[in-house]
Amino acid sequence: MTSEQMPSHKVFGVNANMTADIMSLLRKTALAIGMLLAMALILFVHPAASDSSGRITLQLWHVSGAEDDESPVPAWFNKSQNRIRVAPVGLPFGEIDQKFLTAVVGDIPPDIFEFFGPVPQWSSREALMALDRFIERDHFDRTAIFPRLWPEMMWEGHTFAIPIGVGNEAFYWNKQHFREAGIDPERPPETWDDLTTYALKLTSYDKDGNIVRAGYLPGYWSPLGFSLFLNWPLQLGAQFLSADERRVIMNTTATVEALNWEAGLFEKLDRDAVIRKKSSFGYGPQHGFLSGQLSMIVHKSTLPQDIHKFAPGLDYGAAPLPIPRGGKRAVIAGSLWIAIPSGSKHPEEAWDYIKYCTQASEQIRAAAEMSRKNIITFFPANIEAANSPVVLSQPNMDVFVKSMDWAYSSTVAPLAHMVFWRSYHDAWERVMRGQETGSVAMRRVQTDVQRMLDEQLAYNEFYRNRLRQPGK
Repeated sequence: MTSEQMPSHKVFGVNANMTADIMSLLRKTALAIGMLLAMALILFVHPAASDSSGRITLQLWHVSGAEDDESPVPAWFNKSQNRIRVAPVGLPFGEIDQKFLTAVVGDIPPDIFEFFGPVPQWSSREALMALDRFIERDHFDRTAIFPRLWPEMMWEGHTFAIPIGVGNEAFYWNKQHFREAGIDPERPPETWDDLTTYALKLTSYDKDGNIVRAGYLPGYWSPLGFSLFLNWPLQLGAQFLSADERRVIMNTTATVEALNWEAGLFEKLDRDAVIRKKSSFGYGPQHGFLSGQLSMIVHKSTLPQDIHKFAPGLDYGAAPLPIPRGGKRAVIAGSLWIAIPSGSKHPEEAWDYIKYCTQASEQIRAAAEMSRKNIITFFPANIEAANSPVVLSQPNMDVFVKSMDWAYSSTVAPLAHMVFWRSYHDAWERVMRGQETGSVAMRRVQTDVQRMLDEQLAYNEFYRNRLRQPGK
């Protein structure tokens, strides 16, 4: 998820009666600030040196990790031809979005941008180039990529990014715990009722009422991770945004029922004991599921890699999430995508690289390399690559690939993305703690998110009419 760096119209304090002189001053001031920030940016990110052979050098900005976590694809591309050289530049997650926007404003953007999160947050500010002309001209096969990923790449009918990786979720369970509780270890819960029954049966307490081993802890993912509860209302058919993406829809039967079900499970397990147990977990081998202190969990498709690293002897299974009676399969999925920034000096060459790295052959090759190194990563967005023996040979990957048939984006309200997650998470906490009912909490969320969405939509209109650069 990206942070909301996009300014709202309140930042500028504009209104319909602003004079032309003030608008002129505002534009000049914004340009001056942008140039100062752009110059400062150069101190942090040094442009790649020109290739001595005369090849065109492209900067590829991406979120940095450990050196051995770097994708091998740019190096493979560089060896595949002698016209273009891609130079990866890794930036910290907490800094990349602001530095990227600064570079675009200062007209010194990278040629390629690789990120994840809501594409409309970038495309609505014209920070990304529309890719439609490239897609149509080169007959780029959109059907080669999981269809559920494309809506998140779009803004106002245009495509601004191409998915290259995907991560979704599954339901994991400890088979040994099931055996000890007299539950068939090959039969995970299929419904919400099953999950409740299993959770109660698998949870044990000491004489003081503290949970010794938890069957299931609603909302637990990692110590600081947002609670993963968006799947449940989606299974009941929740729709969080109107078709025109201008109205937030939160206080519905689906969201309230999902919240109340989880709150009921919280209460049955002993609310205070659940909170204490969740707070006792840590990272790595101290994670609840990896340490054997938790029997069932909803988690990302990268969890098997953590298990291999921190709990290699764990006997576990993975399956699609349980669903409510009368509900449907649903799971949230997020994309790693690649795009061409506005102002890129070499868009044609950047597009050549995008075509290369979205091929099934290269995604299969990259998946094999990352698997060999046991690097936690997304699985391929290319359908052929995701269904290849190389990918499907990885633990439980068939579950994640199949789940793309019923996947939904975690970007519920693109222009109010972080406000949505923050407000929804806070509401979830209040309901779980018994401080509010689901309906009251959702009314507050709807108000908070709608306010931010209205501000962003208003700024979009203002930007289009008054601030956008000539010729764009």
